[in-house]
Amino acid sequence: MSELSAKELDLMQRIEEKVELRPLFFRKVKGLKWFDPLAERGYFSPEANPKPVPAKEEGYVNIPSWPVVDYLVKTAPELADKKNLEYVEKYLHVLVNVTTYAKKNKVSNYHTWWQFAEIISLIPHNSIPIESIDIVDYWLDDKYECGLVAQVVGAKWLPKLLQINDDHALKLANKIIEFLYKVIFIEREHEEKGKLDASFRFDYYHAKEITERTAKLAGEKLGLDAIKIFDAFLSNILVQLNSDLWSSLWQPAIEDHEQNKYRDDAKNILIKAYRDSMDGYIHTTPNEASKYVKSMLASEYQTIQRIAIYIIGRNYHLFTDVVDQLLDVKYLDSNYQHEMWHFLNKCYPNFTDSNKEKVLELIYGIASYDDEGELHAGASAYNKAIWLSAIKEYGEREANLYFESTKIAKTEPEHPDFSSYMSVGWSGRKSPKTIEELQALSFDELVQELKNYKDSDAFNDHGLEELAKVFKQLVKNEPLKYYLNLNKFIYLDFAYIYELIEAYRNLWEDKSKFPWDEIWEKLLEFCSNVIEQDRFWDPENAKQRESFVANRHWIISSIGRFIEAGTKTDQHAFDEKHLSDAEKILTYLLERVKGSEYKVDSDAVSISINSPRGHCLNALINLTLRSCRISDKKNNNDHSMVWSKFARYYDSELGRSDLTEPEYEFATLVTNYLPNFLYMSKPWVLENLNRIFDQNNYLKWLCAMQGYAYVGTIYQEIYGYLRMHGDLLKALDDDNIRNRIKEKAIQNIAVAYINNFESFEETNSLINTLIERNNHEEINHLIWFIGSFRKKGDDNLKNKVYELWPKILENIDLSTRHGRRMASKLCDWTVFVDQIDEDIRRLLLTIAPYSDESHNSYTILESISEISETQPFEAFEIWMKILEGSTPDYPEEAIRSIFTNLLKKGSEGLRKARQAESEYLKNGNVRPSLWLREIRQEMLSID
Repeated sequence: MSELSAKELDLMQRIEEKVELRPLFFRKVKGLKWFDPLAERGYFSPEANPKPVPAKEEGYVNIPSWPVVDYLVKTAPELADKKNLEYVEKYLHVLVNVTTYAKKNKVSNYHTWWQFAEIISLIPHNSIPIESIDIVDYWLDDKYECGLVAQVVGAKWLPKLLQINDDHALKLANKIIEFLYKVIFIEREHEEKGKLDASFRFDYYHAKEITERTAKLAGEKLGLDAIKIFDAFLSNILVQLNSDLWSSLWQPAIEDHEQNKYRDDAKNILIKAYRDSMDGYIHTTPNEASKYVKSMLASEYQTIQRIAIYIIGRNYHLFTDVVDQLLDVKYLDSNYQHEMWHFLNKCYPNFTDSNKEKVLELIYGIASYDDEGELHAGASAYNKAIWLSAIKEYGEREANLYFESTKIAKTEPEHPDFSSYMSVGWSGRKSPKTIEELQALSFDELVQELKNYKDSDAFNDHGLEELAKVFKQLVKNEPLKYYLNLNKFIYLDFAYIYELIEAYRNLWEDKSKFPWDEIWEKLLEFCSNVIEQDRFWDPENAKQRESFVANRHWIISSIGRFIEAGTKTDQHAFDEKHLSDAEKILTYLLERVKGSEYKVDSDAVSISINSPRGHCLNALINLTLRSCRISDKKNNNDHSMVWSKFARYYDSELGRSDLTEPEYEFATLVTNYLPNFLYMSKPWVLENLNRIFDQNNYLKWLCAMQGYAYVGTIYQEIYGYLRMHGDLLKALDDDNIRNRIKEKAIQNIAVAYINNFESFEETNSLINTLIERNNHEEINHLIWFIGSFRKKGDDNLKNKVYELWPKILENIDLSTRHGRRMASKLCDWTVFVDQIDEDIRRLLLTIAPYSDESHNSYTILESISEISETQPFEAFEIWMKILEGSTPDYPEEAIRSIFTNLLKKGSEGLRKARQAESEYLKNGNVRPSLWLREIRQEMLSID
């Protein structure tokens, strides 16, 4: 190697004297000839590797760069040249010497280790002694950052070594895999002592990338050597975390699957590495690999057995001799379910007849018992259907058995290949127990765990709240596991009871496929047992609790919502045999649950549909409706007997608002559900109108009117009563009545008028009264509401509009802003005009100048555009009247249409079109002029 020139030696002297020049020098300098002079001057001394320095922010450090290493990285590619072999040893010496010193003196500098990783990856592999590679392990131990080293060593260098495929390269690769997948165990923060998490030393993003790039390749090139590494690390995790028996929770599928929500954890990455390396191993040496797979079935760890079953299912032709071994009842356990289901689904057609018989024998041996040892046919049939669904396509007998099981279970299994299926995960604050930890417990252990947990006194401790939510997700994941043992949970904290009921309600509303007939039976029994406990009615249990934790009121609401969900529609309702049990629960609750507080300014509907008592009443009403519909189907549309049974409840409820301690939920809901009560018993409603709309009890009347505001249909008998007794006008004048109710009163009056429930000729007609009141807000809403029908061809509606229009105009004072804006609003009614006669002409000419007062020129221009098709000059007259007030040029198509229809009328039409054009130009608007020119040119070209 050539020596340095005098000029280069001078440069070396200057960087020794001026430290600030070194970073630039080391980035720019080229060639191995500089190495020895730099080494002689101590630039590669281990002591020169910078140590972390405290940062300005307390508790943090800055990691300085070592400038000279830039030179080493830049020149390392030259080491591949055989003539530079002497420098290979020197570079390795620097790496080993610096790392050994750092290890001895506990020096950390991830910048240095990252660059060292780049350097070692460029050194010819056959020049690196196996024992020297241990330095990589230390680099990966850096406490501040080691992902950069992992990226270089694992994602770049390791694949290169595996592809070289000589003995030395593979030995190096084997060691690197050991370093990369080394697992550390970290004690969880803020949890009981001894709870551990398994982790790699670097982040999971790099671990995943390395695994995807190298695992299969490692199996192909290293075979059993690589697999034993993954096996050892995975086995250690299973032991340390005690997580093997519930691996289907943290790794639902051995293959990549969206259900693998923890797919970035160390144990999940190791399963992926194990699986992919086995795939590579079996691809290159199938006979040798298949022997190892068979030995995996004898592993003491179910997780490793699951990997084996997955591999066997994918490579059945290599494993026909292990089918008998797999056809064992233990493999029908939930932990094996996914892999075993897919094994049967893929391989069953290739089984021998005796193997097929064995499968059916195993499935038919499945039985489900409740906590009292009673066999449950529905749950048993459902669990049989899970396994039969895997093979039902492979024979008539299998299909028939599947059909029989689903018929007993009354549903088909959803996601039968998963023991628990996470559709929508819950995310929130950290729970003191994970869902996996809870699922690993037996029923008795689970109950004890939940029972013993107490929130700490720490500020903002939400432990119970979060634990209850995790319990809910646990139940949702495996509902069949818990419904047969509900009574084990009956004495738990109300937080858990509430979430348990909500879990099943959510599943029901999601229309999840389970044996709901048995589930409803058990749940209604559970709800009944809960509310009949003395502690349930203890006043302490009605108090609001810390955090977002359920009390008695929450549970009552939850039961009400659940029963309502089970009766709301005939298409998705529980069996009618459960109606009486549900009725008993609701009436028991309604006898004991107090109503909420109502005031004159309360939103009565919101309170009534959300209060505990309101939820129970909603449920009772829906249950009554369901019972009536069932009776109609059975008794030729007669449900009178059913109503006579339920009427007493509603008679009683009507009176509760008159008690010393009144309750107003039903006073609100009875009108809110008015169409339903008219269906159930129209005579009962009509007979009780004076009690429903009771003006002698002002708050009760307010609640009734609020509930009525949500009714979408106007009934003649109800309207007649409200008109006769002044309820609608009273609502318009009452300061405590909300706008929605006032608007509903106006809509009632409008619909009654349109449907001929009353007319202007009647002295006491409310439409007359409304017009005479001439309240601009009321009239504006009347105009908007009638305009919203926008029905052309409805002669009755059009005639009603034509009758009402002049009467409104008579009362409008156009000298006032309110008057002009009402005239503008009347432009909405031009949609009903299809032909202009003298009366309509006067109406249109009156309102046209004010069309833009409330931005209604768009509507009237569209209307006269349509009229111009048959009456262009009449339409023009209205247009000119519009232009007296403003010069709207939108919608463009409407104006173009009017121009076109005028031009079709010859010279007179052209004159009028130019007159309109002139009005726009006077106001500086040239757009209509351009449109007119375009239209004339088009018409001339056609001629």
